[in-house]
Amino acid sequence: MRFLGARFLPVPAEDDLHVEAEDVQEFRREVALLRSRLDEVAHGTERPRAVEEHRHQTETRLRIIEESCRKALEIGGGVLIR
Repeated sequence: MRFLGARFLPVPAEDDLHVEAEDVQEFRREVALLRSRLDEVAHGTERPRAVEEHRHQTETRLRIIEESCRKALEIGGGVLIR
């Protein structure tokens, strides 16, 4: 995802990602960018899963993150991804 200019994502599986309230809008734009380029993201992931499975899982996760961003913006809070 870094090859697309992502700053926040990805984070290692064993780490949490905490996005401060003042960075949520930028984070939301990054997530939208990644969703718009899902095929590239899926092709850049490691196997053994099929590209389509990676695409589906990534799309689902990004949708959940977008919803978390929306809620954070409503209340003026940050986002924590565990």
